[in-house]
Parts: sequence; structure tokens; C-alpha cells
Amino acid sequence: MRQPGEASTARPARGAVPQPSERPRQGGVTAGAARMSIETTPLPAGRDPRTDRILAVSERLFLELGYTATSMSLVAQRAAVSKTTLYTRFSSKEELFVATIQAACRRYGTDFTPDNVADLPLEEALYRIGRRLVDLLWSSDSIMIRQSALSEASRIPLVGHLYRQAGPQRIVSALTTLFARMSHRGCVGIADPAFIARQFLAALSGGFHSVLELEIAGPPSKAERDDFTRKAVTLFIQGLCKGAA
Repeated sequence: MRQPGEASTARPARGAVPQPSERPRQGGVTAGAARMSIETTPLPAGRDPRTDRILAVSERLFLELGYTATSMSLVAQRAAVSKTTLYTRFSSKEELFVATIQAACRRYGTDFTPDNVADLPLEEALYRIGRRLVDLLWSSDSIMIRQSALSEASRIPLVGHLYRQAGPQRIVSALTTLFARMSHRGCVGIADPAFIARQFLAALSGGFHSVLELEIAGPPSKAERDDFTRKAVTLFIQGLCKGAA
């Protein structure tokens, strides 16, 4: 995934032949494995050049080939690192996939904590967060990797689980904490912060997002993204206030 605002021409491979992670797991991929949680400790960009290079290469490969057709050997080869270097940082392809998506979220500024907007009014806090989420959700790379994950998840449920864990689930978790704190501060009454968090993310996935997924039109301008986010946040807050009345 490129920097926010850059176009992407790569398309994910369709119908790629599934390949298991190169470091074998006992018993293979089972229903239990699909529910596992992959823990990663992402490093800030620039702290470890080799890690940054690995993540940049894995990002391109996951986009171009899809999850199942991307091997750890190919990542090591393209990143010009040894397998030992790769496995020292990411013990499996599953962990690398999660870290790759998390790195993209950080680059778009969506790997936030409620402390980042703790002192802002509710509307401004939601606008700042929502604006970053719109850039991420509407980016061509984000749409491509989501489509690829959805396609492969029908054959390998683990892929869908990993995608959800690395992206949507982390964002919803942060939003849940934010709405809970806002409710505690008395900004708005919220009985179910997790539900509200999911609805807010869904609201930002509307509009141009479906048009972009279908490739009906080109990416919206910055002004259009600004306008959409502001209107979505205003409507969302009106709904919250009405529900709390």
C-alpha cells in the first residue's frame, strides 16, 4: 500500500492456489486455528530498516498475489533478507499478514488511542478520526486487500479472521474505548459503546466506498472526502443525541 492519496494499479490475483505457511503448524489450519489471535509488536517506521523493508515487500505481494499465493520464501527473496531475519521478526505468514495491515493503518493515522482526541468536543474528535478512516477505507489498496481477503476467506476462513483482527477489529476496539470515555465525560449517553463503534465505522464505509469497490468512478477529491466525513459525523451525532433524549 502506498502513501495516502497515491493511486494503485496492481490487482489481487483471483483463484490463486492456496499455499500453507512455510513454517508448519501442528494439525494444520483448523476451525480452532481460525479463531486464534496473532499478537504482533509493530515497530515505528524507521526504527528497523529491515523490518520496514519486509513490510513494504509483503504489502506489495499480498496485494498482487493474494494471501495464499504469497510465501515467506518469496517475501525474503524480494526483501533481500535471509529467512532467519524474516522469521526472527515474524514467526509465520499469519503474523506477517497481520503486521502488514497494522502498518498500513498506522500510515493512514488510524492506529489511534482515545488519548489523541481526549480534550476535543465530540464532533471534532469524531471528524478527525473519521477523516483518517475515510482515507484508509477509500484507498485503492485497502479496497483491494479487503476484496482479496473476502475472496480467499470462502476457501480458507483463517484469511478472513486475520484480516478482521488486523484491521476492522482493532479500529472498532479503539472506537469503543473512545465512545465509552465520551459517555463517561457526559458528552453523550451511550449504553452500548461497542455497537455505536461498529455503526460509526459502517457509516464511513458508505457513500463513495461502494462506488470505488465496483470501480464505477475514480477516487473522490480531498474536498469531497472532507465534505462526506463532516456530513456523516453530523448525522451520526444527531442520531446519538436523539436516541439519548
